[in-house]
Formats: sequence, structure tokens, C-alpha cells
Amino acid sequence: MLKPVKKEQGKVSLYSNILMILTSVHHAYGAVVYHTPWRMHILFMSVPMILVTLLLNRVLQQKADRSGWAWVFGSLVLLLSVMMIGTYEGLYNHVLKNVLYFGGLSARGMAMFFPPSMYELPNDALFEVTGMLQGVVVIPLVIHFIGWVRGLLNSTT
Repeated sequence: MLKPVKKEQGKVSLYSNILMILTSVHHAYGAVVYHTPWRMHILFMSVPMILVTLLLNRVLQQKADRSGWAWVFGSLVLLLSVMMIGTYEGLYNHVLKNVLYFGGLSARGMAMFFPPSMYELPNDALFEVTGMLQGVVVIPLVIHFIGWVRGLLNSTT
């Protein structure tokens, strides 16, 4: 694997792990504040994801070629970090929710997009800030992920 690809991969690993740590803290805090212990379920995904990402990044940093492990690494980061946490949890569940709420969307409209049985309307600054930060961290993650994939694809030609 070329040096620029390894550098991008390292950044992908870093931002993915920042996102997973942030979501772990966010959900643990939400479980306590909102008396919803089910929010802790995310730790069963985020902690293993951190460990697997660190391990695969280390293995791939030592490999000189593209391997199936690179695609395992990329698939996990894309599905779990980018799509599930960064896009859905960060951008939809928090950034969009706060924009609509503070933008004046009616209570009925908020309930339609964010059913009260699943969502809390903004009422705790730390919970909302850590939630929105997930949407912020996904941006550099996506940028470096795209650079990493391009580098992998170009290294075959």
C-alpha cells in the first residue's frame, strides 16, 4: 500500500474512533440523564468497533499491498461509523432535530419526524452538543474515507 493511502487510512481510523468514543459517552450520558438504560446498547457496537478498527489499521499499516482486510476495514467504517452513527445518529437525530426545533417546527411536526417514544426534544445542552458533534466528526471522516478509497483504487492501476 502506498504511503499516502496508509496516511489516509490512519486518519479514517482516527476519526472513526473519535466518533465511536463520542457516541459511547453521548449514549451513556443520555442513559443516566433520561433514565433510559437501553441507550447503553450502543456500547456493544462502539467498543468492539474501536478495537477492531485499531487492530485492522495496525495490520494494514504493515501490509505492502491491498488485501481483503482493507475492504473489511472500509466496510465496517462505512456502515457503522459513517452511515449508522455519523449520518443517522449525528446528522439526523441531532443536527436536523435541533435545526427544526429551534427553527420553530410545530410540536406536531417534531413528533412526526422524531416520535416522543424514541426521541427527546432538546432539553439538555451536553446531550445535544455531544449528539451534534457526531454529525460534525463524520465530515472529516467522510473526506478521508473518500481519499483512502480513491488511493486504494488508484494503487491497482
